Amino acid sequence: MRTYWYNRVANFGDRLGPVIMERMGIPAEWAPPAQAEIVTAGSILSQLPPRWRGIVLGSGLIASSRGADLSRARVLAVRGALTRDRLGLHRGTLLADPGILAPFLMPTGAPEQPGIVVAPHYIDDELARRYPLARELDVTDHPLDVIAGLAGADLVITSSLHVAIAADALGILHVVEPHPKVVGGLFKFEDYASAFGLGIEPGIPRLTPRPQMEARQEELRDYYLSLVSNRRAIA
Repeated sequence: MRTYWYNRVANFGDRLGPVIMERMGIPAEWAPPAQAEIVTAGSILSQLPPRWRGIVLGSGLIASSRGADLSRARVLAVRGALTRDRLGLHRGTLLADPGILAPFLMPTGAPEQPGIVVAPHYIDDELARRYPLARELDVTDHPLDVIAGLAGADLVITSSLHVAIAADALGILHVVEPHPKVVGGLFKFEDYASAFGLGIEPGIPRLTPRPQMEARQEELRDYYLSLVSNRRAIA
């Protein structure tokens, strides 16, 4: 399926989208926005051309000042209520970032490594220095390696949105410490938390209640599986 994701840098959140699609049985082939059939993980909606006709499955805006014309798109899900409301989408739109499917991507037999994990955004050169005793994860590694690196952690400290989302999905307490160089500031994090009717505060440990998380994971997984069924029916 022709898929657009931001690929100028090897970033965990952006590379997560096609990995999830492949795991769900949907081959993903990178395509530029105008030629893409689907967008999933990432703050990439503003990069789509006006009146784009593809499928949106969990993407978001990068900042409150950005917008997108999804009037011709098939919007199955967006990341959170802030994106939904900024774009004037139906209030019944599913709010779910693909990163919440991280548990389905955890490599079998990944060794659990208790303790504190620090995972800086790829432009954040400060976070790891503040926590020298923590185990550091490199968000430019393959997404499956990043997820495996979270296994068994007691606490994750991160300036990466999708590391925070993956930790949340895996039931790991996490702390968000945004970096000023990351575009959008706290907006992306607040957008994600708003999907569960929750807030988020830098420096404060948080975890979405398990019943809410598990219900949303099942809803989003069903959307992916419906895409697989539809493609098989067409074939």
